[in-house]
Amino acid sequence: MNRVLTHTDPVCSRCNHSFRMALVLLISLILLSLGFAGADEECVYAAVGTTKVIDHDYPGLELFEQSFHLRWTHDSKIVYNSKKDAANKYHTTKNGSLLLENLQLDNAGTYQATIYDNLGNHMKSTVTRLCLLAPVSKPRLTHTCDGTSVTLRCDVVNPGVVIIVWQHNGNTLPGQTGTTLTITKATLKPEDSYACTASIKASEEKSDDVYPECTVAVSKPRLTHTCTDASVTLRCDVENPVNVNVTWSRNSNTLPGQTDATLTITKATLKPEDSYACTASIKASEEKSDDVYPECTDDDSSAVLLFGMELWLMVLILAGGGGLLLILIIITLVCVCRSRRQHKRRLEEEEEMRLAPLTHPTR
Repeated sequence: MNRVLTHTDPVCSRCNHSFRMALVLLISLILLSLGFAGADEECVYAAVGTTKVIDHDYPGLELFEQSFHLRWTHDSKIVYNSKKDAANKYHTTKNGSLLLENLQLDNAGTYQATIYDNLGNHMKSTVTRLCLLAPVSKPRLTHTCDGTSVTLRCDVVNPGVVIIVWQHNGNTLPGQTGTTLTITKATLKPEDSYACTASIKASEEKSDDVYPECTVAVSKPRLTHTCTDASVTLRCDVENPVNVNVTWSRNSNTLPGQTDATLTITKATLKPEDSYACTASIKASEEKSDDVYPECTDDDSSAVLLFGMELWLMVLILAGGGGLLLILIIITLVCVCRSRRQHKRRLEEEEEMRLAPLTHPTR
């Protein structure tokens, strides 16, 4: 039994040693993978051409009182030493944070701050990994109109991962992170402004505000008029119904304050030589209607005036008066004829009575 144990001890020892080596290797691989996985999380991002301050994360550091000894290294190379000002490559802030100006790609890497007291005792060490990215370009915002909608597009030169955020009248639109934004024309107002902001881990840029408009050339207005008893209404019809400004003119002179689609004038002020026209305009173009000389005829349910009275009434009065006059003339002629006839009959009777004694002697 003792020989068996003695014989197997070297084997067990080698097994244990191999097991321990495998375990150490496994743990090392796990730690190494964790270190690489956490490296990106610990990376501090900055944009090329900007200024970055790397903090040592040690509060209460008073360099000017010479209470501490501070040393900064970049990829293990000393770039700042508070005890040797002449050898310093970079400057620091008042609290000892490393100041990096006009960053370039070669400034990327690992920065370590080591702090000692005046006796040389190690106080603290801080490691910061700096990652540099090209700054995001200013977005260019464009829009296109299609049917009933407007599509805005945010174009960014940077080809990498860029986060887009949209704003409407200065307010962020939640959930809108795509490079395009579609809105309906029905909800679009002339005073609405839109902008997009492009950002990366190191920087962000905002586009100029855009006031999207969907306009086409305004059509030529068509001017019509209708007559009532005492007034004439002119109407300016335009095919473009949205955001059209209308102005009126009489005899080529603009009528101030008249901006509605209709214009009402009284018949008393209407002259045959007066011409009217309307002009429809948008920001892109304007068109003027043909000149119109409004007239009101019987077909327009309006009567022609004669001596201040309507023609049909004058005709009725004249017809009635003429008929009455004719009746009076007829009555007068009849009366005259009858009177003459009676007068002639009396004369004949008187003549017979005067001649009767001569033709018939009395007894």
